[in-house]
Amino acid sequence: MPAAKVIVVLAASALGALLAAGCGLAALFELQGFGRPRDSDPRTLYVVALILGAAACVLVPLALWNVLLPDAAPGAKIIVIVAGLLVVLGVLGVAAAG
Repeated sequence: MPAAKVIVVLAASALGALLAAGCGLAALFELQGFGRPRDSDPRTLYVVALILGAAACVLVPLALWNVLLPDAAPGAKIIVIVAGLLVVLGVLGVAAAG
């Protein structure tokens, strides 16, 4: 049964990574003006929603990991948290640079 739990956590993490990359790409396109009229500013609430979505893409698999695998290697959780924070800060950096 622990193998099934690991597969569920890995699948959720992979899906979260893909969705976080999609949020980052959508934020980049929004800030660069792709698909908008020339004289309009980026939609602030949309960019904030994308940033929150990227954060959820990291936090949901991590919460699932804590529920399904509470005794898993705690050092790995720290690595995942740091990597997730770097992704979220990267999206924020794209938003600030735009």
